[in-house]
Amino acid sequence: MTHDRERASPSGPAPVRARVHDGAIARVTRFFNAALPDVFTELLQNARRAGANRIAVATEGAGGAIRVTVTDDGAGIADPAVLLSFGETGWDAAVAEGEDAAGMGLYSLARRGCAVSSRRRVPGGGPVPGWRLALKPEHFLGEDEAAAVPDDRAPYPHGTAIAFAAAESLEAIEAALAGAARHYPLPVSFNGETVERRAFLDGARHPEVWRGIVFGVFRNRHDGYNVPDLNFHGLTLCTGLPRIATVSGGVWSARADMLSCPELALVLPARKEAVETPFLAGMREAARLAIYRAMAAADPAPRAAYDDWRRARDAGIALPEPPAELRPWRPGVADTQDWRDAPPFAPVGGDALVMAVDPDPQDAQAFHRAACRAGIADRLFEADTRFEGYGRYDALARVRGIRADVTAGSVTHPLDALRAIDEYKPDAPEFPEAFVRPDAIHMHVHVARADGPPESIAVPADLAFAGDADAWLHDARPLVAAASDIAPGELARLLRAGFFSPSDDADADSWETQRDRFDEEALHAALALLCSEDEARRHTIAEAVSRGVLWAAPSDRDVRIDIRERRVSVAFEPRAGA
Repeated sequence: MTHDRERASPSGPAPVRARVHDGAIARVTRFFNAALPDVFTELLQNARRAGANRIAVATEGAGGAIRVTVTDDGAGIADPAVLLSFGETGWDAAVAEGEDAAGMGLYSLARRGCAVSSRRRVPGGGPVPGWRLALKPEHFLGEDEAAAVPDDRAPYPHGTAIAFAAAESLEAIEAALAGAARHYPLPVSFNGETVERRAFLDGARHPEVWRGIVFGVFRNRHDGYNVPDLNFHGLTLCTGLPRIATVSGGVWSARADMLSCPELALVLPARKEAVETPFLAGMREAARLAIYRAMAAADPAPRAAYDDWRRARDAGIALPEPPAELRPWRPGVADTQDWRDAPPFAPVGGDALVMAVDPDPQDAQAFHRAACRAGIADRLFEADTRFEGYGRYDALARVRGIRADVTAGSVTHPLDALRAIDEYKPDAPEFPEAFVRPDAIHMHVHVARADGPPESIAVPADLAFAGDADAWLHDARPLVAAASDIAPGELARLLRAGFFSPSDDADADSWETQRDRFDEEALHAALALLCSEDEARRHTIAEAVSRGVLWAAPSDRDVRIDIRERRVSVAFEPRAGA
């Protein structure tokens, strides 16, 4: 059987109009989560809209059975029926339009129930009788009627008091109120003590008013993820206002404080997020421009990325071009826990080479040593794509690749070919021993220029590593030119920089222990490669003494250690020259 309302008319379906189904009322307890922060936020907002000058929150009872009463000195409520009229605000036209009031705030108490006591303010007249309305969840759900009764204890001479039961602890109630009142525009007290408040834009470097909103611009404000950036009269939420990272390391951000802005739509009823509208997009862009103006007024002005510089220029805001400076290039290291500060900016000359490649750590360390020996290390600078677009940066030569060749006798192999040899595979050729101490190593730097053809710069080197980036120390395969003057300690340091990557497994030793063990093994490997057997032993013994017993040596005398037939003797002697 077809219901009448589903039956189409001869001329087509009947016209339809939006309506509220009874099922919506049956679900009102789910519009708010009934948590204390939501409750206090909604009650404080209603008090402010009612023209209150102050709000007092008091508690009675303890032990999970606390009664909370929120009292304001606002205009009061003229008609109790408006409290259960879902979506009806009862506010005058100015408040309803200026704040997009939803008429649902009291429903934050729908699950808890509450008692409302109010006395309305009469312009030019004296106090009027007060009333009281006790509301249970079934009243909010439309399952029962609630009757208002006279109440001589209603706030005098006018105002509203709302009381509800809370199972939370007194500390939780106080904390929830503190959060709701932190950026609230009116004074709030809790059991007679003033609740601390703070201006939402406190600490801003640059304020700017835009269409009923005040922007505050901050520099290096350390906010976490999804931190509120809009204050709606004490209710804070995140609207995605821009954050601008400068090349010099500073981060500029904006916050917004509401004055009166009916164009900004918030998702009802709880207003915990903004509705994506053209106005919201315009607000974000206005905040970005406010940041640009603050950056332009800063002294010294920050180094802006080219995209930000261009957007500011197009908006008529003059951000200065960054000076002709870049961060000097330094080689990467294998230890991902090595958090080194970036080097300071340095002047860039016309012969600068921008490292548009990112060599593996062991190759970067070997190339940096070669560049220092060849006197070109101070020409190498870090690439920074944020500068792309600035004419001075785009004109600089780019290092696009680095290739190494290794020569032993009359045979030259690319380093990559030697690296591909796996001596542990039975069917693979053995690693050529002659290349462990080769006659020569050359690095070829491939350079691209904006104003000319590419070129290759040959850089003589004395060190390369045939081990892969993820090799263990015993697979690092350092190749050291026969004429190299590299010291064992320096080679050990480069081995650590190029290959030490500590384990973070739960059963692994500490970072320090892993590092010390690696350093010891790296020094042994360097000694075995660079020194004679006796030299290596002398270094090993001296290192063991320095690491293990040097702390016990007297500071005012010399120490002589003799080892004869596995017997150790120690003698103290007067300090030479003393």
